[in-house]
Amino acid sequence: MSMHLGERSEARRLRSTLPPLEPEPTARRTYRAMLERQIQPVMYGWGFDGSDEQYRFPSEVWHLLVGFAPMAWSTVGAVRFEVGVLAVPREVWSQWRANEPALPEEPNPTVYYAHDATASGGLAAPLRELAGESGDVRWSVHANADPAPTAAAVLGAIRRHVLPAFAGRSEAPPIAV
Repeated sequence: MSMHLGERSEARRLRSTLPPLEPEPTARRTYRAMLERQIQPVMYGWGFDGSDEQYRFPSEVWHLLVGFAPMAWSTVGAVRFEVGVLAVPREVWSQWRANEPALPEEPNPTVYYAHDATASGGLAAPLRELAGESGDVRWSVHANADPAPTAAAVLGAIRRHVLPAFAGRSEAPPIAV
């Protein structure tokens, strides 16, 4: 995945702040360690809560979520994953649930819902799209390799594209549908 010059320097700065990890023998363990020890503390520092694969930005008005989803075709040697971003007004989500009771109480940013979140001023997109990446780009980590470059790239994209979008919505009233 290519990055613009500003994003590379930001990722480099973030990488220098991430704790080093011992090499893990499987990619899945590397992925888990990256989420728990590199991504999660930074997300908490930015005001998110949640756990390993799903984080919430605080808001009484909006569901503001970031989720990590490993791809099904990952192997012992490499885990490829996507990061989903979802912002939908709580009131709008409640209306959708009233019409479709099978929807969960809280949306999952890694699941596709056949509803237009943008119609109510929200957003639903993979992080790579928000970052301006096209095509089928995914992040990946590998067994016995340092995941810090990947963690820094993901965190840099979240800082650059998600935090401003979430901060602007955090207590803003939704657009009427």
